[in-house]
Amino acid sequence: MVPLSTELRGQFPIKFPDSKREAVLSLFLSLILISCSPLRVENGNPDLSEDSNHFLLYQGKPLNGIFVQTNPTLLEVYETEYYKGVPHGRYTAKKQNGILLEERNIRYGQKHGEQVSYFENGKLRQKSEFDNGKPIGEYIDYFDNGNMATYQTFYESGKPKVSKKWNRQGQIYMNHVFMESGESFGRPGSKLCEPVPDSTKVENSK
Repeated sequence: MVPLSTELRGQFPIKFPDSKREAVLSLFLSLILISCSPLRVENGNPDLSEDSNHFLLYQGKPLNGIFVQTNPTLLEVYETEYYKGVPHGRYTAKKQNGILLEERNIRYGQKHGEQVSYFENGKLRQKSEFDNGKPIGEYIDYFDNGNMATYQTFYESGKPKVSKKWNRQGQIYMNHVFMESGESFGRPGSKLCEPVPDSTKVENSK
């Protein structure tokens, strides 16, 4: 008969869980996760209200959390981070199946930082940048075929500096340069959109 000590040599004894200890630990971890997760409030919640300054309130206090709105017609969900009752943080627009349509940053109710939107197929639709609500850098949007639709740049004041627009076929129909005073210079769109003659047709007509 093999001694019991020989059978256990090199092996680790099986430890059965202390069910009470694990239950307490599980509850503790759950409370941590809940406390770390931001508050999410759906539009239409009876505890939502507005004060006289249009601050969003939840249970009578300025909302600190995520305000969720759903558009059943477009099948879209919009989530906005709020801080002390005003939009502050990240905003996203998604289809209900999770496809990202738009993401932007908000600083105390004003657009701030990079703003990007997409077509449902994932292609870039628009990108721009703001500084406390003031457009800076470049603004570009695209057609769903990938061609550029609009290109704009701005002065430090946020006023437009250059503005160009194209049709879906890639033909430019507006090209303006703006003075900061508001005066603009550019070619008429009708002249910019005149089609270029096809070389083969020109040869055949001779």
